[in-house]
Amino acid sequence: MKKLLVFCLMVMACLSTFTAQAEEVTKQEELNWEISMMPKATEEEQEAARWSIVVENNLGVYAYDMGSLAFTKVENGIADKNIISVMTKTVFTDKETLKKLNEKYKAKLAKKEKVQYCEILMTFNLAEKSYAVTNMDVFGSKKTLLQHSEKELQFVPVPEGSFAEAMLEICQQAVANEAQQQEAGK
Repeated sequence: MKKLLVFCLMVMACLSTFTAQAEEVTKQEELNWEISMMPKATEEEQEAARWSIVVENNLGVYAYDMGSLAFTKVENGIADKNIISVMTKTVFTDKETLKKLNEKYKAKLAKKEKVQYCEILMTFNLAEKSYAVTNMDVFGSKKTLLQHSEKELQFVPVPEGSFAEAMLEICQQAVANEAQQQEAGK
């Protein structure tokens, strides 16, 4: 009888150890579920993915933040479908322009840092085919904010063949796409 009791206790001890070990393995598997998935994008990769290139010329590369297109709200809370804002970015590539900008911001640049890009908040009046620049930030290669400027909303005509014209067309297409989606949802 003693042998049977000892045998039963040993079996129970082994089973409880096995169960505890199985729970531990399950917990570890829950924590490591990402191992089999694609690696997470780095901060730089996420930043690059948010911008869509619009134009490249001798001055630089022009892009816009695809998630930043937004209608301007009027006083009663209703969006004005003719006024749309978008964040744009210019990465400078022209050596002469970069030389001038580096000289201008020399005092604000860290060691071995150079001017790299500027972000501009543009607001478009689709009905009048005009735009305004309301905010502009200039950044260095180490993401140092070198200049921040804000202006009042003052619309000017969109010049033909310019980056502003390309952005106007993108904004018009975004409005047309939204109208189609609303029509399809009815």
